[in-house]
Amino acid sequence: MAKLKQIIKKLVTLQKYDEEIQFLEEEIDSIPIEIQKQQDLQLQKQQEVEKEKEEIKRLQIQLKNKELDLQTIEEQIKKHTQELNTVKTNEQYRALLNEIERLNQQKDTVETEILELIEKQDFLKKHISEVEKNFSIEQAKIKQTIEQLNLRKQELETLLEEKRKQRSDFAQQIDDKYVSIYERVHSNRNSVMSAVVSTPDGYNCSVCNMRLTEQEINDIRKYEEFVLCSSCSRILYIEEDLQQETE
Repeated sequence: MAKLKQIIKKLVTLQKYDEEIQFLEEEIDSIPIEIQKQQDLQLQKQQEVEKEKEEIKRLQIQLKNKELDLQTIEEQIKKHTQELNTVKTNEQYRALLNEIERLNQQKDTVETEILELIEKQDFLKKHISEVEKNFSIEQAKIKQTIEQLNLRKQELETLLEEKRKQRSDFAQQIDDKYVSIYERVHSNRNSVMSAVVSTPDGYNCSVCNMRLTEQEINDIRKYEEFVLCSSCSRILYIEEDLQQETE
């Protein structure tokens, strides 16, 4: 009785090692995913800055084209104004005046568009200056976060190596026969051992919540052989019994 109780107690401890190892492995595996998220965020912020810069370039091209349009219109106005002195009929004179008036209206429109583009360009330059400032701050934060994640990963890997060694050393204290049973069950499920929990209606398996019979409870307390949950096939034990001194 005492021997099996001690074996179960050791198997419960072995399972705690496995739970800690699994937790460390999962946390280590999650870090590259988080680093990738930070790198994606970094790329997204960089693309946002590039998009703002491209918009300024687009405005500069528009502004240059409008300035060329204005220059062309002014040259046409100058040309037609000079032609006023060379026309021979009133009809030609009126036609030139109408064309000059039309060109002046077009000139006003283009000048307004140029002013609007300049204002928009000035606004975007100020905006992108602020965006780049924020981008620089955010990049520094992201870089720091990635460095911290890599450092954390190294720390966890060291801790995992230590925990695996502790687990291996502890497993050597248990008879190979029982370790083999434990490992066989553990290969198919995350946990092997399941504590019995007391409820107002009786006793349940703490893993699958299967109701246990009084006979099963009695068999567990005999500690003559492993009692498995009829639902999840885990080895059942009573926590209070393991806390008592070995008889």
